[in-house]
Amino acid sequence: MVQMIILGIVQGLTEFLPVSSSAHLVFAEHFLGVPRPGLVLEGVLHLGTALAALVLFWPDVRRLLAGFLASLRGARSRREQADPYGRLAWLIVLATAVTGVIGLTFLNRFERMFESLRGTALQLMVTGVILLLARERGRRGMLETRLSDASALGLAQGIAIVPGISRSGITIAAALWAGLRREEAARLSFLVAIPALVAAGLFALKDLPQAEALGYTPAQLLVGFTVSAVFGMIAIRWLLDAIRRGRLAAFALYCWAAGLAVFLSTFR
Repeated sequence: MVQMIILGIVQGLTEFLPVSSSAHLVFAEHFLGVPRPGLVLEGVLHLGTALAALVLFWPDVRRLLAGFLASLRGARSRREQADPYGRLAWLIVLATAVTGVIGLTFLNRFERMFESLRGTALQLMVTGVILLLARERGRRGMLETRLSDASALGLAQGIAIVPGISRSGITIAAALWAGLRREEAARLSFLVAIPALVAAGLFALKDLPQAEALGYTPAQLLVGFTVSAVFGMIAIRWLLDAIRRGRLAAFALYCWAAGLAVFLSTFR
């Protein structure tokens, strides 16, 4: 139970902060000696952070759902046809599809990467480079997202399945490079994350029998889920404030320091 609480805190804080939750889970599981029953622990914790984003961005999610459903009905009224949220919803679907194709195509290779502590540490340092290069290149808003932007976000999110590559970091960087404002890039990154996190979490539940065989109980998994959701909300608010102040470089320094420390520890 204590291990699940620790993992929930780690996942909640690092899923949305651009420091790679997958890297920190790999590190925590290694140093705590937590047995890995497939990807089910990561899946449960990802569902918790998906809930955090869903709660904090519910007004946007509600409008996206309304616009999406209106488009399926044929958007009979002029107001529905002009709703930019309906268009954005389809772009998020596109981004999620691109991520899904990448994830399923390279599934076995991605799963093996989670077994390499040294490789994960090196990839976390790559995240630091990405964050340092992330620069605002335009002033477009989230509702002005283009087809090419959505494809790039989906590709970035697919690359972030690699442990050590921060999902929030690389998708925010991609949105900034595409020309979105800082805060709008972060909002879009969080919204794109919700379907991807839910899908990844549900897919990982296929390993639930392995977790039960190792002694994990539903109560322990529920605690991890809840803690992850609570700390995910804290992390989202923290990151939005950091982005307003333009302080992504501090996260880059952290990625380099943490990655280097873990990498060097593997030689002991």
